[in-house]
Amino acid sequence: MKNSRMIRWKVVGRVPGMSIIQPLMKRRSTITSGIILAVISLVSCDREESAKPVASSPASPYHDIPGATHVGHESCKTCHEAEFQDWLLSDHHKAMNPATEEFVLGDFNDATFDHFGQVFRFFRKDGGYWVNALDETGTARDMKIEYTFGHYPLQQYLIPFSGGRYQALQVCWDSRTKEEGGQRWYHLYPDEAVPPDDILHWTRRHFNWNYMCADCHSTNLDKSFDAGTLTYHTTWSEMNVSCEACHGPGSEHVKWAGAKAKAEANPAGATAAAAFAGLKDYLVSKGLVVTLKDPGDDPNEFPWAIDPETKMPKRTRPLESNVQIETCAPCHSHRTLLDKKWNPGQPYHDTHAPSVLSERLYHHDGQLKEETYVFGSFVQSKMHHAGVRCTDCHNPHSMKLVAPGNALCVRCHQADPYDTRAHHFHQVGGTGASCVECHMPHTTYMGVDARRDHSLRVPRPDLAKELGTPDACTKCHTDQTQDWAAEWFKKWWGPGPRNAHYGEILASARQNEPGSFAKLAALAGDLEKPALARAAAVETGGMQGPTPEATRLIASRLSDPGPSVRSEALTALLGWPAEQRLAIAGEMLADPSRAVRAEAARVLAAAHTGFNEAQKAAFAKASAEFVTKQEAISDRAAGHMFLAAFYLDLGDAAKAEVSFRLAQKVEPEFVPVRLNFAEMLDSQNRPGEAETEFRGAITAAMTDSDRGIARESLARFLIRLKRYDEGVEELRQAAALLPESAETQYFYGVALNSLGRFPEALPYLEKARELAPRHLEYLTGLATVCRDAGKIDLALKYAREALALEPANPPLQELVRSLGG
Repeated sequence: MKNSRMIRWKVVGRVPGMSIIQPLMKRRSTITSGIILAVISLVSCDREESAKPVASSPASPYHDIPGATHVGHESCKTCHEAEFQDWLLSDHHKAMNPATEEFVLGDFNDATFDHFGQVFRFFRKDGGYWVNALDETGTARDMKIEYTFGHYPLQQYLIPFSGGRYQALQVCWDSRTKEEGGQRWYHLYPDEAVPPDDILHWTRRHFNWNYMCADCHSTNLDKSFDAGTLTYHTTWSEMNVSCEACHGPGSEHVKWAGAKAKAEANPAGATAAAAFAGLKDYLVSKGLVVTLKDPGDDPNEFPWAIDPETKMPKRTRPLESNVQIETCAPCHSHRTLLDKKWNPGQPYHDTHAPSVLSERLYHHDGQLKEETYVFGSFVQSKMHHAGVRCTDCHNPHSMKLVAPGNALCVRCHQADPYDTRAHHFHQVGGTGASCVECHMPHTTYMGVDARRDHSLRVPRPDLAKELGTPDACTKCHTDQTQDWAAEWFKKWWGPGPRNAHYGEILASARQNEPGSFAKLAALAGDLEKPALARAAAVETGGMQGPTPEATRLIASRLSDPGPSVRSEALTALLGWPAEQRLAIAGEMLADPSRAVRAEAARVLAAAHTGFNEAQKAAFAKASAEFVTKQEAISDRAAGHMFLAAFYLDLGDAAKAEVSFRLAQKVEPEFVPVRLNFAEMLDSQNRPGEAETEFRGAITAAMTDSDRGIARESLARFLIRLKRYDEGVEELRQAAALLPESAETQYFYGVALNSLGRFPEALPYLEKARELAPRHLEYLTGLATVCRDAGKIDLALKYAREALALEPANPPLQELVRSLGG
């Protein structure tokens, strides 16, 4: 089960059923854009280079249709009856509905559910559906359920609160059959109490529908959050995912269809003919903002055939655009909105900023870790690169598979040999003979929702063992080991050698293994590899800091065909001096992708005084796009905090302070805002106010990790003021609260040693080395501290470990020699 808790400011994926954002804190930080304390990402995944923005032209799938408005699904039914009936069966139709007998699946016959002493009672009253549960104050009260949310394999329920908020109850109805273990109430966090004062209690912001869920479960959703009054005025044209969620506003299409029908029914009719002629500009678009059918599509021809040379499926005609996948991506990806309201009919990277294949979201080899909603996996696949689209496997209106089981796969792949024992080595008809069990293993989220990995990979138990990742074999054979699976793999397919995988390169570089950077740089520039993997290589390389090698890697990827790679290269430059960023990336302010331009504005703001005239003009547009991106999440503190850092980089401290204070108002418990604001106040020689903010962060924190980070930040502040005893005491508490933070353990050990308390310091320094055994600073620090304390044997041990990491490092060679090594 994959239910996530917040850990050290990481984005932890969606809270079950919804998207959750928690910024990733960069430690020992100040508040400039290059080293801001938090970096966020919202609900998504990366896009490939094939998703470049398409220029407006007759061949473009995107069309400018001024005045188009939403007309509702009933307007589509008349001409598209078959598609309409399919849609009625779909998850899209059932994404959100009124809580009526037609849609409610749960047991509301005075049913009760006890969760760690919290009793939820589900009942009917006044014709409605109600629950008695603890609210945010810990008071049990009756609450009416307004809407259902989803339907299978679970259904959630939305309850109205003050300020226009709707909250999703954490106790859900398992709508699977009894035989599957369903037809029961269950809690999304079965092993945790989650009381009302917990940050993940269902009444708090991480289970808020308006922010977390609404834009992907309703059509034409306008969140409309008022930061001044902290209220929502959310609207939609249809509460579920209807026709216009994908096809865009349909009023002009309806007008075009009506005029066309009249003209065809009576070609001689002057009025009808004139009306149709007036819509001649719609001959390509048909009045829609996006054309989802590829020009090469022929309903009478199957688009795949077997290549006689490779014996593998090949499209009979290459796709002319990636529009279909880009239409699904906004909701089926882990991403951030670029605008306050999403409107169909625009390239993906002009409406969303996708998350990349980071270590937090994916395993090293790109397999799912957190919930990333299919897209990030699919764009890694060979099938995506061969031109497979969502509709090759799924009916776009019912969302059902177009064929059951292996029959789906052999529509394109040859049944012989692929659907035979000679290929899968399992009993025909059994679980092991199922294509998806081996090539699309599942991960269960939200307790009961088994989601398949759409990277469609070849099982590699040998690689899984090497990287510590899941493998399809032992997911079924739970009583066996990966060694066992790897041995069978060799028996069936031979001993190898196997193709090198980008997961091996990423894992090696993330562990800072000797010689790994050259391979990482090669991966970043390998256009045959998925853009997700290239972006991950850039992200990992940037962590090295402003070295010549890292600078070359990043500069080379600013021209990558993948927008996500270019954006990640920009983000990596935040650790570089402002003038160097401008010299390397100044032209990125005019990038064709809005997502890249917005990131360029953030990264280059600190260098604004060095802009030439062209860069000033480009920055004006890009900075407006960056501001809009943050305003899109104005109901979260992070957006205001990013604006504060942006304004500081522009030299406007007053505007930055306004944004910091508004961030605190919007989300009082959000610790990074208080810490960044405190750092700003300290930089302005306002230490009293700064200390108040540091201590306020400790009080506001709702988790141990938050409190630990806040205490460590306060400790650093106190040490800067030479209040050493107070600072070391705060570090002691921080180290206790953050036992898995190598940096915190090391800093506390160094502080103790600096006060002449070596015996107390050594365990913390050794703990840091245990947590990060390949961290050169920790090893050399340990060696030096032990040497100075007269512990020569220990000093030599750690010096040798450091030298093993960098054998050609002259200072380390001298350190080892000086210790008698």
